[in-house]
Amino acid sequence: MNFINTLEDLYDMLDLYIQGVDWDCFYMERNKPAPFLKYNKSPDKCVVDFLKGHSIRNACEFGCGEGRNAIYLACNNVAVKACDLSEVAIENAKRNAQESKAGKVTFEAGNLFALDLKDEKYELVIDSGVFHHLPPHRRLQYREIVSDILEEKGYFILVCFSADGGGAEEVDDYDFYKSKQTGAAFTEEKLRRFWGEGFEIIEIRKGEDIAQPQMWESSYTYICLLRKA
Repeated sequence: MNFINTLEDLYDMLDLYIQGVDWDCFYMERNKPAPFLKYNKSPDKCVVDFLKGHSIRNACEFGCGEGRNAIYLACNNVAVKACDLSEVAIENAKRNAQESKAGKVTFEAGNLFALDLKDEKYELVIDSGVFHHLPPHRRLQYREIVSDILEEKGYFILVCFSADGGGAEEVDDYDFYKSKQTGAAFTEEKLRRFWGEGFEIIEIRKGEDIAQPQMWESSYTYICLLRKA
């Protein structure tokens, strides 16, 4: 018999009502038209732009995939911790880092909600694909994790599906569980309302279709730059 005695028990129970994605299969089969598979060694344009205007010592990336952003930062003298749910992606990221001779990056596979991050502080946190896959009950917990590991006035770069971009559909939070969603898109208003709690919103803009060896970006996303308030 199951009992719900803690918040984590409640989160675990609600996790059973979502579909989820088998990310190891995703990275092994590589049969989806995802730009971050095709441009897996090119950083996001927003990360390149950020580094042009800011000098930072360290950063943490959630959902790092095969390491494109983390390796770019490490090659520009930023110490990086990069995490992803997929062990396959992390192994590929480690190989890519060796090829790039990026020495200041540490990769870790695991569920970010189970990682021990309480003693870590970063000047920059990056999410280029995690938030829009989280079910509603995990978003509040995620916002708290991002805030906790950021230094005061630290920056958060978020790239997520836009509601009118075609990457995913906007879904009512209650309906998310009924329809077995694996992800959801957001309006600018919803992003501002959610992330406005505890963060200064510096910029939210629509992405552009850019595909270059040096960087890439997709028009189905919102690009958000936030700062811990």
